[in-house]
This record gives sequence, C-alpha cells and structure tokens, in this order.
Amino acid sequence: MKKLILVLLLLSTFISAKGQTTNPEIDAIKKTVNTIFEGMKKCDSAMVKSVFAPGAVLQTIRNAIDGLSGTVSGDRIEPWLKAIAQPKTVDQIWDEKMNFDQILIDGNLAQVWGSYTFHVGSKFSHCGTDNITLVKYADGWKIVYLIDTSRKAGCKVDQ
Repeated sequence: MKKLILVLLLLSTFISAKGQTTNPEIDAIKKTVNTIFEGMKKCDSAMVKSVFAPGAVLQTIRNAIDGLSGTVSGDRIEPWLKAIAQPKTVDQIWDEKMNFDQILIDGNLAQVWGSYTFHVGSKFSHCGTDNITLVKYADGWKIVYLIDTSRKAGCKVDQ
C-alpha cells in the first residue's frame, strides 16, 4: 500500500510539473518561430525578417510525381519576404498553424520539429512538417535554416 501511495504521489507531482512551462529558452524559441506566422498574417515582411539570421537558408521538399522520391527546392529569403509584403485581401491572407512537436536545445543551438497546416484565407492549402534550426545570438534566437515538407493529401486539417 505504501508503494502505491508513493507511486501516486510521484505521478501527481510529474503531471503537475509537466503542465507548467518553466523553460524561458523554449518560450523564446517558440516566440521566434511564431513571429514568422504573425508577420505572414500581417503581411509584415520586416517582422518576419527580424527573426532570421543573415544568410539564412530556406528549402522545401516536394514529392515527385511517382510519390517515392522528392525534390528539394531552395530560395533566398528576399523573394519570399517580398511575397509576404504584398497586400492581401482577407481571402488571400497566409495563415500557418504549427505544432511544436519537438524542441531540442544544446547551448546556443536549437532544433524545432513540428507539423503544420497552411490556409490561404479560410481555405485549406497544404500541410507538412517544419524543421527549423536556430542559433542564439546576443540579441536572441535567430533562424539560420528552415526546411519543410509540403503536401495536400494525408493532412490533419483541424489544427
């Protein structure tokens, strides 16, 4: 009986601690990543650019027609920022919602892995996974590498 009480006490302590976000680095990393999505919704390319390190790399993996292989395409950040800055009607606003499935930190290096859905206005566009590498500079966490997958099938749209 004592063992059962001890296990229940430890379990309730673990559950209570798990519900609390106490790591300021994780909070700062999430804020950095969420700034991208907020800036996209606001068509504010300066906001988005503020969280990227100079020379940051953006890439997307798309499935080939055979569905078995993929192609990697990359772009400089400037054309993407220019597209974000274009005025959009309510039906054209880019709205990405990401789950922070995993965040790993080792000193000044962090890795974020998360599934996402992307809507244009209220219309579903695509989904995939974001893989983001961040480095902590004197002024905070900056994104140095972002690669994602993009697909229309097999998406869980209710995020």
